[in-house]
Amino acid sequence: MNIEIVGKRIAEGRHAKGLSQAQFAALVNVSAQAVGKWERSESLPDIFMLGKIGEVIGTTDINYFLGKSPCVCDECPCCNG
Repeated sequence: MNIEIVGKRIAEGRHAKGLSQAQFAALVNVSAQAVGKWERSESLPDIFMLGKIGEVIGTTDINYFLGKSPCVCDECPCCNG
């Protein structure tokens, strides 16, 4: 698992939903600091947490976090293509 891709995808999904780190953290039951660390690629959420994160950002495909599925930001070429 590529830690940079995971962090980028979490940030993209959070931004696409218009959520602050604190709001997002509350929805997945972690601290805002944990979300910040994920997004800065300083740590990874565990595999079970990825499922919850996916529910919040609107994807059920774990491959999204692995960089094997298009992102969900609705702004980049992979979403608008």
